[in-house]
Amino acid sequence: MSEARWRFTTIAHTGRALLGPVSEASVDRLLARVPAHEPARVLDVGCGKGEWLVRALERLGGTGVGIEPNPEFAADARARAEARLGADRVRIEERDYSPALLGPERFSLVLCTGSLHAFGHWDAALAAVATLAREHGHALLAPAYWKRPPAREYLEFLGAAPETMHSLPDTIARAEAAGWRVTAAHGSTPAEWDDYEHAYAASVRAWCDAHPEDADAAGFEQRIERWVDAYERWGRATMGYALLLLERGPTSE
Repeated sequence: MSEARWRFTTIAHTGRALLGPVSEASVDRLLARVPAHEPARVLDVGCGKGEWLVRALERLGGTGVGIEPNPEFAADARARAEARLGADRVRIEERDYSPALLGPERFSLVLCTGSLHAFGHWDAALAAVATLAREHGHALLAPAYWKRPPAREYLEFLGAAPETMHSLPDTIARAEAAGWRVTAAHGSTPAEWDDYEHAYAASVRAWCDAHPEDADAAGFEQRIERWVDAYERWGRATMGYALLLLERGPTSE
C-alpha cells in the first residue's frame, strides 16, 4: 500500500485521536443517547485511530469491528483498543470498505463519522448503512452540509458541485425519508471547527519546518496554506459537520 496515499492526512492528524471537528464532550453526549443492546456489536467504517469505536464499546460493552485503510491509523486503532478494552474485543480490518467484507452480519450500532464517501453520496450512505444495522439498531453518522449556499470559488477549490451536500434541514429530512428516525443531532460549533482546523494546519506546518529537505515538504506547505486560506475565506462560514444519531425502524425482510 502506497505511503503517499496517506502521508498528508497522517501528518495533519498527529497527536489527535478524534479526526474531525468535534469535541470529546460532544462525542460523549451523542454516545450517551445510544441505548444498550444485548449483545452489543459495533461497526465503525473509516474508524481512523479508533477513538469513536473504543468510546462506544467502553459505554456499551460487547465487541466491534473497525475498517480503516490507512496503515498508521489502523495500527493506532489496534493499540488503543487493546490498551483500553483488552484483547479480542475489537477486530481492525486494514482495507477499504466493501459490503462483501462483512457478509450478512448486522450491528447494533454503525459508526461512520468521517468516511461517508465510502458509500457514495448521502442518500446512498443512508441506504447502505440500513443494510448493516439490526432492526431497531442505531447509526451515528457525520454528514457534511452547507450552512449557506457555497461561493463558486469555494466549489472550484473543493472540486465539488452545489448538490454534493445539502442544508442541515434537508440532510435530516433525507434521513427521515429513507426510513430512519433521527433521535439526536449536533452541528459542530465554530470553536470545534477552529480547534480542528488550526491543529490540522499546525501539524503540517511543524512537519514541513522539521523536514525541509523531504521531497514532499514544499508541496505539503503549499497545500496547507491554500487549505487555510480557503477555510478562512469561505469554509468556516459555509461548510458544516453534523453528528446524527439515527434509529432503524422495522424492516420487511
